[in-house]
Parts: sequence; C-alpha cells; structure tokens
Amino acid sequence: MQNLEDEVEVTHHILVKEGIKHFAPQHHTVGMTTVKQIFSVPEPNAVGTLDDHSVEPLDEHSRGIALIKFGDIGKEPECEMVAQNCDEGVDDRFSYRFGSNYADGKVIYSQDGAVVIADIETGESVTAELGALTADYITGVSFLDPQNKLFAVATLVDRDDDSGLQAEYLHIARLEGRQFVDIGEAVYTGETENILDFPLHRRWFVHNKKLFVYEWEWHKILCMDGSQPLPRAFSEGFNCNSNRIGRVQDIAIHPKWPLGAIIEENAFGVHELTIVRWDIADPKKKDEQVISFSQDLEPLASLFYMERMMLAHQSFSPDGSWYVVGCISPDAPESPYFVTIPVVPVDKKYPDFLDPDGLVVLGQVADMDPMAWTTEPTPYVASGGGILHRWDLDELPNARFFVIPDDGGGKKLPFFRKIGWL
Repeated sequence: MQNLEDEVEVTHHILVKEGIKHFAPQHHTVGMTTVKQIFSVPEPNAVGTLDDHSVEPLDEHSRGIALIKFGDIGKEPECEMVAQNCDEGVDDRFSYRFGSNYADGKVIYSQDGAVVIADIETGESVTAELGALTADYITGVSFLDPQNKLFAVATLVDRDDDSGLQAEYLHIARLEGRQFVDIGEAVYTGETENILDFPLHRRWFVHNKKLFVYEWEWHKILCMDGSQPLPRAFSEGFNCNSNRIGRVQDIAIHPKWPLGAIIEENAFGVHELTIVRWDIADPKKKDEQVISFSQDLEPLASLFYMERMMLAHQSFSPDGSWYVVGCISPDAPESPYFVTIPVVPVDKKYPDFLDPDGLVVLGQVADMDPMAWTTEPTPYVASGGGILHRWDLDELPNARFFVIPDDGGGKKLPFFRKIGWL
C-alpha cells in the first residue's frame, strides 16, 4: 500500500544549515507597475499599492490605489484598481509611512506634510493637513477611534543645533474637516534621523482603540484613549519593570494574548528583544513578567556577517501565530534580514509564548520599502527593488526539510551568503 504521506504534494521547503532553518520567499512581479509602496488592506490575501503610471498630460499621475491579489502557488498576482482620480495627495512622489491598521474599508498613510485617508471600497479619499500641529515632517499615522475621528499622528521637529537629529512627538488628534486638531499634550518619544528613509522603529502602538506610547524623558509607557492616561496591564507591566529594560526603540502588542514585544537599546548600544507579559500579576513573580530573547538572536549576527546587529520592523501576524523581526546592520539599514518565531499557547514547555526553537530565517530584502501582512491566509510580504517577497508562513509546519552539508556542498561562497539575496 502506498504511504499516504507520499501522496501529499510538497510545495514548500526548509533548508537547514548548521541547525539554522531557512525558508525562501516566493518572488512576484506585478505587470501594471513597478511596485514601491505596499500596505495592509481589508481584503483577503491581498496588499495595497499606489498606482504609478503617467497619464495625459505626461506630467500628471493617475492618482490611484490598486489591490495586489495573490493566488495559488506559481501564479502571478492580479491587480485591481479600487480608487482612481483621488485627491492630489494620492501618488507615489513623496516619502510615505503607511498606517498599520485600517477601519471601515479605509486605509491611512502619511506623506511628508499631510495625511491621506482613502476608502478602497468607494474610491473616495481625503487629504488632511496638520493644521495647528507643530511639525516639519510626519513619520506615521494610525486610526485610533474612527467613529470619533481620532487618530494617532507622529511628527518630527527639526532641532536648532547641528546634530542632524529631529525631536519626535506623538499626538492624539481629531479630524475636523480637512485639518487635524491636537486634543491633548503631545508626548515626546525621543530623537531620530534620516527622515527621508522608511522609519526603522516606532515607539508607539495602537491596540483595541488604545494608544500605547513610550515617554522618553520618564522612561515609561503611557496608555491613552484621548488626552488622559489610562491604567492598562501592558503599560503597568512595563513601568513596574522599567529598571530592568533599556531605552525603548519599538513596541508591538500581540493581537490576542497578554504579551507585548519591546526592542530595547541597552547602555552599550546593543539591541535586545524583550517580552512583557501581563497575565502574571503576582509581584513575587516579577522575573516571569519580563523575558529576554536576546540570547536566541545573538548567533544571527555572525550568520549575517554583521559586526553589530540592530533589530527593527517587528510585528505580530494579524492572527497572532507569528512574530517577525528584521536584523539590520547600521551600515546598511535599508537591506534587513528577516526572521520569524512562532507564537504558541503558553504551557510548561513554552512558558514565554515565543518558541525560539522554531526560529526560521526568511532571508534578506535589498533596498526595502514598506512591508505588510495579508489575511486569509497570513503571508508576510515585503517590497524591495521593485519585487515582492512573499512568505507563506502558515505553510511552515507542512514544509519538507533539506539538510545542507556543513561545507555547503562545496568550497565556494558560504551557504547563507549565497542565498542571502533570495
């Protein structure tokens, strides 16, 4: 009798070298345009992009938004225009920062000095100005409470010195007409540089209509739903253990389970990954409230030929099954290596939610633009060099393993250097 396992078609493979697992992406090109910007959309198995083709007269742009819809393995994605002749703010001539959430069929993103809210179901859009908000640039925007027209808006203000740094502030703002009105005191979240580049970090996060933001001067995390701070388990868990955590560079909160991920920078300038749990309220178990995963990521620096490795671009998948983070060199932040760690229900074997034994290297994305998650299923998609890199992470448990000999099958380039640009 034929083994049933032999009847199953294996479409995904994991390569193993010296105990490290590597899962290569599918690569896609899109016929309608060279894809630069992508963002998550309220559409299954799809990402959004800004249309980029000239129309008559030649100095005009189509000012449209398209959906890139993925199909079965081996098939190229299809493009569908969902918004055309939008406001003048909808084109790809600016530096953009796309919101990580969407609401009521609408997506949101910021360009250098304005915010665009576009409805991909109706094709309508609004370009909103900052109004009285003091800022030289916008670094990010997100829906906070769409029904009450509340948004989280991150801005930068140029410093007066010659440091080349800008001060970053986080505002809660209400949209009134086509202008934002600041409804509370802005929170100072630190300093940053290279504003024209895609931001590496975000010291704030919107979760269940609550804004969690890191206050740099006081080294604590605030939770707000308007202008007033609120007591919440995640922020309280961090604040009670802040003496054990370095300066916060990035925040991500799990969509379902009681944990948040912190990229912190310690006193020596080294980045570490720390998990804050808020399901453990016993003050005698403070050691279990904050868990470091840095020892699990340290070996990756030599694997990626980095003298110093920073962490950036972290996120949980929409269904909460996966955690993804980028490993970057300070000399080449635009070309990160991505790795994923499965998120598992907490039990005695996995007391910290993340399973470091399941860590998989996804590969490097050169000249990366924004990344996005899809839903139903849950691939991770990154744009780089005009090509989409797509990882079907839900297929990892079904993938077939291939173990590479320690010499890489020859005496040429080291194995991971050869596949680094896949």
